[in-house]
Amino acid sequence: MKRALWLGLGVVLLSNALALGGVWYNRSGEPEARLLLSERELQRVQSGWLPGEGEEVLRLQLSWQRPGHGGQLPWLDEAKLRELGFAHGSDGDALMRQAQREVWLVLELDGPAYQRQIEQARQALQAAEMELRSRPESQVLQRERDERRRRLLHEQQQASRLVLVDAGPDAEVLRKRWPDRQRQVVLAGHMEPYRQAGEAGYGAIIDLANDRLSLPYAYRELARGWPRSYERSGFKAQVEVAFGRRHEPWVLGIRQ
Repeated sequence: MKRALWLGLGVVLLSNALALGGVWYNRSGEPEARLLLSERELQRVQSGWLPGEGEEVLRLQLSWQRPGHGGQLPWLDEAKLRELGFAHGSDGDALMRQAQREVWLVLELDGPAYQRQIEQARQALQAAEMELRSRPESQVLQRERDERRRRLLHEQQQASRLVLVDAGPDAEVLRKRWPDRQRQVVLAGHMEPYRQAGEAGYGAIIDLANDRLSLPYAYRELARGWPRSYERSGFKAQVEVAFGRRHEPWVLGIRQ
């Protein structure tokens, strides 16, 4: 009985030591990237992510968006599929039967891809306004104009400025391709590509790994007003987030 107890205690201590060692290694040396994010890019997740967690534990999750509209990714073509190790071609069913793969993903903060999102929303609103001027009595066109106005405001004021811009099998190659460590971060993830019937481009189901981080105790009171992922509020903050040698994030500081 005592032997089993000591063995169990040893397993727990070893697990904790390995976890702490991983944290130390990730945060040692110069961060791989350092981004200044807002509540638009960091959403508070529900407490209880780990057993025993309560309201006193605050965790945030990276929020990001795809470029363009619909499911297609503009940079995901046949050459990129080959680079990632996927078969490709006109057979969408065969593509979807392939297992997901571990890949490295690039997220860019407030870069050209995000600015294109805003410009596309602005052009859509201008087109709706021009059409409405030709038929000002149309309630359908009025609703369309109002909806496109809401989309533009959402993109400008609420949508995440982190946009998925690239993927590859090698993190170092991607970092050379995307060298700005203040705006671009390379993260591990999984990708499962697909192709809709009748569409020329490709889409993908994408999951990020290590996209959650806990707030240090010193900042928890400051972040009590942080909206949860399903809420919208006027809470504003700037959060300096570092990504370490294992590409895992942690909070360096928060200011309002």
